[in-house]
Amino acid sequence: MSRLERSVSSQAAETPGSVAVVCADERLTYLELDERSNRLARALRAHGFRPGDRAALLAPKNARAIVSVLGVLKAGGVCVPMDTGSPAERLLAIVRRTGPCWLLAGDVRTELLSELLGGVTSDVVTGLCLPEGTYEDAAHRPVVDAAAVASASPAPLDPGADDSAIAYILFTSGSSGEPKGVSLTHRSIGHFVRWANTHFGMSADDRVACHLQLHFDFTLWDVYGALTCGAQLHLVPQAAGLLPSTLADFLRTSRVTHWNTVPSVLSAMARYDVLTTRPLPDLRRIVWGGEVFPPRDALHWQQSLPDTQLTGVYGTTETAIASTYHTLDAAPCQKTPLPIGTIIPGESVTIVDKDLTPLPQGAVGEIVIGGTGVGPGYWNDPERTASAFVEFPPGSGHRAYRTGDLGSQDAHGVFHFHGRADRQVKVNGYRIELDEVMTALNSLPGVAAGVIVAVPGDTGQPRICAAYCLTPGTDLSPVELQAALAHKVPSYMLPVSWAQADPMPVSPNGKIDVRALQGRFAAQEETGEGDRRDG
Repeated sequence: MSRLERSVSSQAAETPGSVAVVCADERLTYLELDERSNRLARALRAHGFRPGDRAALLAPKNARAIVSVLGVLKAGGVCVPMDTGSPAERLLAIVRRTGPCWLLAGDVRTELLSELLGGVTSDVVTGLCLPEGTYEDAAHRPVVDAAAVASASPAPLDPGADDSAIAYILFTSGSSGEPKGVSLTHRSIGHFVRWANTHFGMSADDRVACHLQLHFDFTLWDVYGALTCGAQLHLVPQAAGLLPSTLADFLRTSRVTHWNTVPSVLSAMARYDVLTTRPLPDLRRIVWGGEVFPPRDALHWQQSLPDTQLTGVYGTTETAIASTYHTLDAAPCQKTPLPIGTIIPGESVTIVDKDLTPLPQGAVGEIVIGGTGVGPGYWNDPERTASAFVEFPPGSGHRAYRTGDLGSQDAHGVFHFHGRADRQVKVNGYRIELDEVMTALNSLPGVAAGVIVAVPGDTGQPRICAAYCLTPGTDLSPVELQAALAHKVPSYMLPVSWAQADPMPVSPNGKIDVRALQGRFAAQEETGEGDRRDG
């Protein structure tokens, strides 16, 4: 059990009856959360789960999922949260990459669980954990079921743990066409949580909204930020997050004081002006990250909630949540993008050229992040780890991460973001490798060639677009292609604009002319023409 889990348990000792987790009508006190997670940890260990073992979590975001996460970590394991909304094919890729691992399921009656177990052998999924039920056909795997958990002792396990050990593997989009697993240690997560809680003054009086899904690194602060300071963690139900109005209603009814979210959500709420009819008097802080926040929408929130602290953070999953921060203290200039801010203590941020030589103030180059937040790399992928995680400065013995982001630092030491140097975009806070989507598109029957590009949208967020040509004799509409692609990638990766391009435009060197396709989609964006699938 690491320092993080011990901090949560200490809250149970100090305020056992205080509410820890709220999800719809379900509430767990700190004592209930601690004892249930202790029982799960002991049941896992009794059935052969060992420190360092991975547990792929297939569960919706609810109170039981928080118990599961803590139970895995208290058992010394590595938690691998999965998106239950993703296609089975993508989840199978994650499980195979993670294996050998245990599969911890929140609901034993789902078709998704059956598909996953049917798609792997017992040497990939070596154990099954069903803390809320039973399972009859486990294919000779050890099974931790509801009875095993209920009969386990609520006493904590041996508290000794290595804070340098891996705590989480979070899978993000991969340019090779497969998701990549980012390893995060107890130390790197704990460093950010302790800084953030102190910097923002979080306390037991706070009610923290957990808005994003558990496979987002931002939710690590939601969970541990709240539970290590005695606050209430309010899990936003999926239905509440569907519309700007329903989300505002949830924040208001739950009297949320602290909210971590992504700019696209804030922008949608600004465009619908939901705060006029749904004021949020209890909200003390909003922290956003994951993508660019249009200044006009930031100004809307600042004017609508003048007593609420508004802060943007910048970072990558590979460097544990965030490395810089910027709090709005004046009305943002509407013609200038918001800065990504100054460096969080314990981190380092440097602007470099292609040879990793630091650039002077004002020059635009790649952002390289070092310091406490830098993780071990990509799980079971030494080649990709070696290319992205480097010794920096060269010869120093310190590790750093090449973000692929472009940035600059001004004369005041403030950092600014200038986009991506590669084919990665962020949409609604999700990191998406366009090449992963393109690989899936080209695997569809009937597709002779497919290209995925991104163009700026009218909200400042990139729009994913697909150009394609079909094999002779094939007749597939964009609607049919979209439906087929939805079986291979999550919904947030699906293109919102489609265009049949037969033949594909090519550049003088014979390669597909990506710039020409971007121009075509950008023109469609301006005129409103073309086949759009964003509803």
